[in-house]
Amino acid sequence: MNVEPVVCQVVVPCPPARAHRLFVDDIGTWWPLGEHGVFGAGGTVTVTEGRIVETGPDGRTAVWGTLTDVAEPGLLAFTWHPGADPEAATHVRVTFADDGAGGTRVELVHTGWPAHRDPRAAREAYDRGWPGVLAALAAAA
Repeated sequence: MNVEPVVCQVVVPCPPARAHRLFVDDIGTWWPLGEHGVFGAGGTVTVTEGRIVETGPDGRTAVWGTLTDVAEPGLLAFTWHPGADPEAATHVRVTFADDGAGGTRVELVHTGWPAHRDPRAAREAYDRGWPGVLAALAAAA
């Protein structure tokens, strides 16, 4: 089954190196866990030891994915399976490019939908979710 990637873009008002660090090092300061987290609001999310990990308010953890490529300031790629089996992982690639006006064009491409039981439904959910996540990143910058 051929399911198109989700592609989202946002302009972040800071240089690419800062936008990249914000995404990786400061993810816990801007990620909207209430809407897009395994445990909901009140937890934290970090990138640690090459993995994206959410910790719930009660201390439980969920691995969201594993970094597969990091080239600061231009690229971040990772597997994606928030709270699910890593065998069902999809793939996310985020690029950070100078927009020529002092900001950064952040482009996210999410692929690998056949890993889900219902690839089209999974894609539709992320097509609605990623724009809000990237908007949170831009607001944090």
